[in-house]
Amino acid sequence: MSDRAVGQPTEDSAFVRFLKRKWLAILLVLLLVVIAVQNGVANDQATIFVFWGQVQLPTWLLIVVVFLIGAITGWVLARNRAARKERRARR
Repeated sequence: MSDRAVGQPTEDSAFVRFLKRKWLAILLVLLLVVIAVQNGVANDQATIFVFWGQVQLPTWLLIVVVFLIGAITGWVLARNRAARKERRARR
């Protein structure tokens, strides 16, 4: 049995708290790295059609670019949401 009292909060280290909050993001980044490395070894090319032209680039680079676009979009949206909450709190 444990010597802690029932209902008493546990003292976690900062690292454990970080892992509890960010485990899904860490898992997704690890998955991205595995997929990018596997496609880097295969040396495949991907063709992307952008408006009137086309771009050909390695598949691993395409994966990283799409990830970065998603990360930047998520960061901007989270920043906007935090600013909106702050404005509402000041009213």
